[in-house]
Amino acid sequence: MERLTEITDDLFDISARIKSIDENYKIYYDRGTCRYELHNSAKSPSFQAVLPYKNLDKRALDFAVQSSVKNKEKILAQIDANNARVEEQKRQEIIEKAMGGLRL
Repeated sequence: MERLTEITDDLFDISARIKSIDENYKIYYDRGTCRYELHNSAKSPSFQAVLPYKNLDKRALDFAVQSSVKNKEKILAQIDANNARVEEQKRQEIIEKAMGGLRL
């Protein structure tokens, strides 16, 4: 963790606002990869996610809220719904391909 610098104070108070989502959340900046990371100090290992933005701004806060463990059921439901849509699209493509080969 020598490459990591904990962010405790920032221009828009993003680190404090993320901590309000979960008191165990911490933001680190990885100097080796030049990216921000979300860690949960109550877990071992503590790494949770890479924040997908170059700057620590409201998007990072939204990402932390959206990916919070508290939203696990909602996230899993979204994944299941997306998988069902993809499966239905594939099924329709197979049917259309099969019907295209038939001469009626």
